[in-house]
Amino acid sequence: MKCVKAIYAVGLGLALTGLFTSCGDEEIVTVTPDPAIKVSVVATPNALTTGGQVSVQAQVTTNESNPLKFSWLSEGGKFSNATTNSTTWVAPDDPGVYSVSVVVTSGQAVGIGSAKVTVGTYLPAVTPFYRGANYCATCHAGGVGGDQYTHWSASAHAGAIEALTGIGQGNNANCLGCHTVGSFGLNADGALQNGGYDETAVARLAGVQCENCHGAGSEHPTPDAHSVLVSLDAAVCGDCHNDAHHPTFDEWQTSAHNHVEDSPAGRASCAKCHNGLLAGRYLDNPEGWTNPATDPTEKGPITCAVCHDPHGNDNPGNLRDASVTDRSLPNSVIVENAGAGRLCMACHNGRRTETDVNNQINNGSAHLGPHHSVQGDMLAGVNAYERVDSTFAFATSKHILVQDACVTCHTFPHEGDIPNGIPNFTGHTFEPTVEACQPCHGTLADFEEVLAKADYDGDGQVEGVQLEVRGLLAILEEAIIEATPTEDGRAALRADFEGKVGDATITTREQRMAAYNWAFVSFDGSSGVHNATYAVQLLQRSILSLNPGRLPGTAELLVSAE
Repeated sequence: MKCVKAIYAVGLGLALTGLFTSCGDEEIVTVTPDPAIKVSVVATPNALTTGGQVSVQAQVTTNESNPLKFSWLSEGGKFSNATTNSTTWVAPDDPGVYSVSVVVTSGQAVGIGSAKVTVGTYLPAVTPFYRGANYCATCHAGGVGGDQYTHWSASAHAGAIEALTGIGQGNNANCLGCHTVGSFGLNADGALQNGGYDETAVARLAGVQCENCHGAGSEHPTPDAHSVLVSLDAAVCGDCHNDAHHPTFDEWQTSAHNHVEDSPAGRASCAKCHNGLLAGRYLDNPEGWTNPATDPTEKGPITCAVCHDPHGNDNPGNLRDASVTDRSLPNSVIVENAGAGRLCMACHNGRRTETDVNNQINNGSAHLGPHHSVQGDMLAGVNAYERVDSTFAFATSKHILVQDACVTCHTFPHEGDIPNGIPNFTGHTFEPTVEACQPCHGTLADFEEVLAKADYDGDGQVEGVQLEVRGLLAILEEAIIEATPTEDGRAALRADFEGKVGDATITTREQRMAAYNWAFVSFDGSSGVHNATYAVQLLQRSILSLNPGRLPGTAELLVSAE
């Protein structure tokens, strides 16, 4: 026996007769209505599939003058509004014949009407069709297929419908496509009758589930390995994470992460960071990674799923490898307080061990300096060639203490000017914005408004930190060139400084010591923003190591943290 999930109270002084019955833990009251209110219910349609919608209307005949109150009841499903004379009933997941009833009261009399609605099983017209995440859980909730379902079920994607309901948009058709299964995602096609939420609005298809990313799973598992698909294509996420609402995909498309450099992506020693088809596995466990035995032939960009675990985890934003607060760089130096920024530092580091650096300094190198992605080392203030002045105590600025380091400044979300057509920003261009600096530095129009504390390059004026650092870089480059004993050597350096400065037939060991620091600051790319103190000190001490008179006498030497 199915039970109405409501109890209509007796003892209200109404002209009623009632009989208590029971069903499970609920008491049910069968009410004999007063003839002063006659009610019938019209349901359109009166037959539909699971998850479908029915328009129901109470048709009332009465001589009562008091206002009428309506209360809708059903054996399952839900009403869009249970207290009006007409409403919408959403059918439940289970097939069957359901009573949809309304109780109408005037305060003196009661009328009851009901209609029967037949709910049948939805039969998709095409295959493959959607089954829902519970189907996947059979094997992927700690079973033979892994534990992906368990991790996903705790993620924001799993609660996508609840997120809509929480802001009062649970029935907004403009939102449901991105918060349910079948409208968007891998191979989704709204024109197909393949059992998506748009055709059968049942709870088992609510939320962003496995099939949004892997495609409809009715044919899985089969001997065919492609019965569900695995794709790292950013467009899978881009179906929903786009436009002014949250333009993550749109911004990512403009970023360097969207571009594949064929040479490093195709080399076994570089692929872990440059080849998106491998980088996700590296980022899950950088310290345990081993390079592939052969050069990879397939290449891909650094897409969403490379940095974010699509099945979910306990890290902020489901980032891979971001749950602790330190990072071991390739030379085993531990970077503390990195937070979620440790994910970035797994690739954005100088790649050089102490042995590598010493070999470059002593023997020369065609690629003198750290790897060009030295930002993690610079932010932490480690791994430059500090022996350029072994008596000096190098210091570092405080940017490493910014919560989550790289992530906070390079993916700083903020609102745009929507009325004028400028969208929100999610930070996935990965370019820093002045908005990220404002919590500490106040309102800025340009990064150069962050002034240095003194004239470090000796040009007679205190400028923005970036201009001071660029001035020092130029002075150091010229000092290295001037230290070359031959005119041919100086000419070679002026023609191709970065390419020739590591040539042991042109430069001395002392020049290469200073040049390593030139490369370290230059390759960082921030012109001192990541670590103004470390950058200024490295450049000044390197200049002084070659020619104490090359740094203008008006320059102030930085000996403490800026």
